[in-house]
Amino acid sequence: MFDIGWTELFIIAVVAIIVVGPKDLPRMLRSLGQYAAQLRRTAGEFRSQFDEAIRESELDELRSTLQDASDMNPVNQIKDSVSESLAPLKETADEIKSGMDIKEPTETPKSKEPEGASDSAGKTKKTKAKAAAEKSRD
Repeated sequence: MFDIGWTELFIIAVVAIIVVGPKDLPRMLRSLGQYAAQLRRTAGEFRSQFDEAIRESELDELRSTLQDASDMNPVNQIKDSVSESLAPLKETADEIKSGMDIKEPTETPKSKEPEGASDSAGKTKKTKAKAAAEKSRD
């Protein structure tokens, strides 16, 4: 920013000694240092407030982005699209059901097992009956 070399600093120091005098030079340098410190503190405070404002704006953007993402629940969108696409099929099924006279059977026929059907032990029911009859004879 400022391009001040050693020669320029030497010239400034000589002029300050001539203008201010060697007696008041330490006081002047001390007050100059205090002003520089105050200027740095003010600049630091400004920078920190500016950074804080930027962080808050970024947080607000992040909050709004998260809110938008939570509003866009993909599961609900999928459910809605599926229910919309299935609505015509449900209407057609209802029309078919209402057009048909469904007679409910009054008595369900009992299922008969074939003679060679086996149970979990691998024996047929016929052989089990034979075994039970032999036991009763003994």
